[in-house]
Amino acid sequence: MTHLILKHLIRKKQDKGFTLIELLVVVIIIGILASILFPQTMNYIGRARESEAKGTMGTLNRAQQTFFNEKRIFATGTEQLEVPMGNEKYYTIFLGEKNDDTQGLQGAVGKENGRNATRDYAAGVGYDPDERTFSTVVCRSTDKASEYGIDGLASTDTNLGTGKVGGVILNGTTVECDDFLLLETVK
Repeated sequence: MTHLILKHLIRKKQDKGFTLIELLVVVIIIGILASILFPQTMNYIGRARESEAKGTMGTLNRAQQTFFNEKRIFATGTEQLEVPMGNEKYYTIFLGEKNDDTQGLQGAVGKENGRNATRDYAAGVGYDPDERTFSTVVCRSTDKASEYGIDGLASTDTNLGTGKVGGVILNGTTVECDDFLLLETVK
């Protein structure tokens, strides 16, 4: 029995590496695994980057409500709200330049959505003076053909944090996502 083990070890010592076929099979397996995992990984990275916009839109909605309670009008620039801005890596954040006493709109335009796996966001706050209540919404683009951009959403002055906000509509005193622009409501 010991003789067989020694004989096997001596024969094994003469083998000096992998054959070309063995290496080729390993490379093909790694390539297949990478092609399956890469799109999923980009999807997860995009979702993580989008959390920057979702969190900021929610914060701005709450800040708009506070500003309205104090001034009876919605803010038209980010400098009016006490929300730290300016360090956004994947988005340009701004408020609607035509905000008034009925609605306050916010936008987040992705910087290179296709490359960064991000989507545009629009948000709004509406005020019902009869009921004295606010309605809020955060909308996300689902339009893959436009690289997840939102029509009518554009920053006009990055210093003041103002821009044009499309995608959110005022229905009476309630703000809603514009379904025509391929938007979904973010919960």
